[in-house]
Amino acid sequence: MAIKALKQNVSIREIQKMIHQWKAWGVSDSACLKLLDLYLGMPHFMNEDGVYPINNLYQICLALKTIHTSDILEYIKKCKSFELVWNENRTEILAFFTPLWHHQSTNSISAPVSPAVSPAVSPAETNSKTNSNILYNINNNISPSENSSENPAGTPHGDEAPKASSSAKEFFHKLNATPEEKQAVLVPIIDRIVAGYRYTRPRALDALVVLVNEFLIPHFDAQSNFAKTPHNGRIIWLQNLIKTRHGENLIQQATQKLGETLLKELEEQRKKLREFRPVSPFEWKDADKDIRYYDDPIDGKVEIPADAPPRSSDEAIWNVLSQKWVDTDGQHSGS
Repeated sequence: MAIKALKQNVSIREIQKMIHQWKAWGVSDSACLKLLDLYLGMPHFMNEDGVYPINNLYQICLALKTIHTSDILEYIKKCKSFELVWNENRTEILAFFTPLWHHQSTNSISAPVSPAVSPAVSPAETNSKTNSNILYNINNNISPSENSSENPAGTPHGDEAPKASSSAKEFFHKLNATPEEKQAVLVPIIDRIVAGYRYTRPRALDALVVLVNEFLIPHFDAQSNFAKTPHNGRIIWLQNLIKTRHGENLIQQATQKLGETLLKELEEQRKKLREFRPVSPFEWKDADKDIRYYDDPIDGKVEIPADAPPRSSDEAIWNVLSQKWVDTDGQHSGS
């Protein structure tokens, strides 16, 4: 369902003034470009109310080529051009929006109810952790021409799926075990996720796994007539469900849940990576690449020259001209 901006035309003068304000508040040039994209609108990351749910922050970071969710959120707060939606205790941001896409007369609004579309063009994630605990590892739901480099033998990865213990599990297990039915029933769902959410096919496959195991199986198990319906009738039932608004809502919930899982994994990986600080407590090192970094509140991840002295404080910035650490006030810091 397409959404439209509340304001279709924006004055060039208004945009120029806003960007100058961002610069005055210490927003870098690269951050200004990212904020401008968000401000003018990236509707595929919004819900139907024109609001960006915070759960879509991971996908937004990928689209803007910014790997740190905390950095982009800091930009959003710093520029003061977005409205923030907080929880009741104002301890956590639930969503944010631009006045071009959403209007709210009160000071606070409730969290978005409907899950937002989360299109992400991410790197191939064929070994995603999301697949580690699935009931049915549906890993061959890709057209043969697109699957030549992934599982070319057309066999499931890992151990054989466990025996089904319900009508719905039995149904999807049978689909997974029948190549013709896979191509006819499950591949169109993957194609829909790829086209509608701008996912890579491996990422869309992860979303399908979540959709089947956490949404479709419980949905069909709750239908008393499903167990009495023959297999071909169940296929038609599934195909009709996916065409409905409720089916689309289930797909959205699956992609949102996948995004939440990947966001948590990204934050955990980031925290673990920054635990390695052999040179200075104010910088961290990528042990695999033997490269030093520090985190700048505006520019994000900044590489440190290998021969640079240890970073002297958490506010120190590396000056490429003087080849020294300087404090935020411009004074030289340390060696």
